Amino acid sequence: MPFSIKPKNLWNWFELAAIHISAPELIVIGINVATYILSGSFTENFYLWCVILFCDILMLLAHGAYLEAKPGTERGPWYTPAPFIVRISFTSILFILLAEGRTDSILSNYAWYILTMAAVCHTFYCILLTMHARNDSWLEGTGGRVGTPNWISIGRMALAVLVPHLLTVQPFGQISNVIATIIMALAIITDAADGYVARKFDQITKAGKALDPLGDKIIFYPMVVAFMIATSATALLPTMELRIVFYVCLAIMLARDILFIVWFFLYYTRMPAGIGASMVDKVRMAVMCIWLGVAVLALTIQIVNGRLAIASFVCMALIAALSIASVFVDYSRIRDYMPYRQKDKTLNIHADFYDLGDDVDDDN
Repeated sequence: MPFSIKPKNLWNWFELAAIHISAPELIVIGINVATYILSGSFTENFYLWCVILFCDILMLLAHGAYLEAKPGTERGPWYTPAPFIVRISFTSILFILLAEGRTDSILSNYAWYILTMAAVCHTFYCILLTMHARNDSWLEGTGGRVGTPNWISIGRMALAVLVPHLLTVQPFGQISNVIATIIMALAIITDAADGYVARKFDQITKAGKALDPLGDKIIFYPMVVAFMIATSATALLPTMELRIVFYVCLAIMLARDILFIVWFFLYYTRMPAGIGASMVDKVRMAVMCIWLGVAVLALTIQIVNGRLAIASFVCMALIAALSIASVFVDYSRIRDYMPYRQKDKTLNIHADFYDLGDDVDDDN
């Protein structure tokens, strides 16, 4: 069954999930809502709670899509024991801590973080298995399992989703910026690791090729927004001209990724096999993470923050140049994968065949 993201399909999936919703799902969602109400803080944990709630909504939609693909099934991947037990355990721990008034304890912060990461991992797990249930090409290289390379991609997204909270709330004081920088460094390392593991263990999948570039967007842009909210991104640049150029480069970077997302939802799901990120895209993502790391360090290391601000500007200019280059590189790579290009190729083959036949007839 084809996988198409349309408003009508989303509504059908939500209806199916609502009809077949069960006690475990209601318990998890109910405790999540109660936990946020008990937290007593509508600013500090609002971002984390929104991430968890958004994950719950996506899982309900995935459940409905799974039931649509397999009408005789009542239980989809939502009910897999391990991730569900982790979620319900830490949701309950956090609920108890907040009910006792321990809203500012370090333990409650860790519980929030683990719960958020578990929600992200559980959601991607459900989505990948649902997509495979509708079209078995998504996890073809792993026999229908998520696979180690995809888990590496999901894990780095689950870890990186904490960075905006670290930057804006500063739960651990100034050390929060350092922790955020370390997480971003891990995101760069694991970005290369998932592809290596996939090739080494022959687990290259269409889902993995999609997770790589989409995961980069999910990781990076919440960090950028959080950094812009927590600080003035150009405050340390010496002149207004440099600040204007910085924002132009930022707009170029954003425009390129909007183009990619639009193309992904229009064409990627129609492809029989996925297409991974190019080397230009990977270098671009690495420089983007370096830029954000340098910008965060510029706020932490006050002695050399002026030089770090210039380094941040140079990184942003390089990102803009790589963004423009990646548009041309990616277009040349994907144009042969586009559905209409495949039709043109088929028609050309038929035309060549008929031309050959005409030539033979003329000779005779």
